[in-house]
Amino acid sequence: MKIDFTNPRFRKVGLTLLFYLVSWIVFYFLNKSFPSGPCTPGLGILGFMLLPIISFVLLVVNFIKVYKGDKTNFPSAFLHLIFIIGLLLI
Repeated sequence: MKIDFTNPRFRKVGLTLLFYLVSWIVFYFLNKSFPSGPCTPGLGILGFMLLPIISFVLLVVNFIKVYKGDKTNFPSAFLHLIFIIGLLLI
């Protein structure tokens, strides 16, 4: 079975996965470049704290688009939901 990467669903899922991969890498290097102190969080930790909020906003935006009729955003919204649940379980 051949996967068609010109399909909007695969493209949006790929962009969602790329967003999370790049954000984890950037926050990791920010955490190494600006480490946390005993009373002050570093930039990487602040980024990791903001990531669930950003993910929730993206989840809401994708669900609004799905509700309006753009069904190609559903897999991306599902990935945001899985990521948020995963963060809550950690």
